[in-house]
Amino acid sequence: MVFVKLPVVIPLHITELSVDGFRNLHGVKLVPSPGGNVLLGDNGHGKTSVLEAIDYAASLRSFRGATRTQLIGHEAKSAEILMRVGGPSPSREYRLRLGRASREITLDGKRPERAVEYFSGAACVVFHPGDLDLVRGPPELRRRLLDRILVRAVDGYGEALKSYGKALRARNALLREKHPNARAIQAYDFPVARYGSALVRARAVLAHDLVPAARRALDEVALSPDAIELKYQPRASGDQVAFTAALAEGLARDLARRSTSLGPHGDDLAITWSGLPARVVASQGQTRALALALRLAELHVLEARTRAIPVLLLDDVSSELDRERTARLFKLVGALGAQVFVTTTDPAIAAMLPGARRFAVADGAVTPVGAG
Repeated sequence: MVFVKLPVVIPLHITELSVDGFRNLHGVKLVPSPGGNVLLGDNGHGKTSVLEAIDYAASLRSFRGATRTQLIGHEAKSAEILMRVGGPSPSREYRLRLGRASREITLDGKRPERAVEYFSGAACVVFHPGDLDLVRGPPELRRRLLDRILVRAVDGYGEALKSYGKALRARNALLREKHPNARAIQAYDFPVARYGSALVRARAVLAHDLVPAARRALDEVALSPDAIELKYQPRASGDQVAFTAALAEGLARDLARRSTSLGPHGDDLAITWSGLPARVVASQGQTRALALALRLAELHVLEARTRAIPVLLLDDVSSELDRERTARLFKLVGALGAQVFVTTTDPAIAAMLPGARRFAVADGAVTPVGAG
């Protein structure tokens, strides 16, 4: 019998963060703790924007759904983010410049060549008030959760996702023409099926892995772990040949609808609670706990697949969780050794994270508490 020694799991941690011109933030320079970090201040002063800047540098998307131009401050010509991240590999430098008409991205001074190379080195998991929509909202949000994990954990997934989107848009554009050409449309069946089936296969495996991770997370936040069930509901086959055949068979329907009806762009991750749709039966408190469980499941899956613990970003946690669940969450984070950033208006929350570094946020400026 041969025993394989797995690599040691190491937390990712942001060692330096500089932000300028992003939302209302100006001249922000942080040296965070590798453990807990608490951003204190009144609402509307920039606490959430700090988390958004961190996650944008890591994911190239705003968790608040903002466009690039919306992220640039009203009086700024551009927004700049510099983030250095330590972890299993040597320290990495993420540098972004957001202009009104363009975006410049470098990783260690070079343009990244592969999506997984960029995304895996600075994985973040964000829990914010909008996450209740993961349970109650449209399927698009749950697809985005799956994709967010997979671009970090599966080599080639980001490229397949991009290629699928490009082929799908081209096919849909042909379907919308005044006099559609069936042969031209069918020319895109191959790339749509090729990349789409790859997405379906990867999502199916991930959905299977998320179930035990979500149950573990529910147990950690003091809810019945057996009550949750996640079921991936694909709108196409993971077999490329079957997918291609289904596109050909459905051409008349697509011409009538003027859009492609089959494919992972219509998938869902169904969430049931005690056998019933969670969006219907879960209370407000249960919905919050379910949303948090999905985010913790994201963290657990990324930890297992990448052997690195993501940075955890908790926005306005005191309004989303009661004190008992907040304390349990912080205890869990401490046991994992994850770096965490918490925003709150309540100084008492900081006391629940022993040894946390505190920062005051006011009018877009961030200052270490106790600094002169």
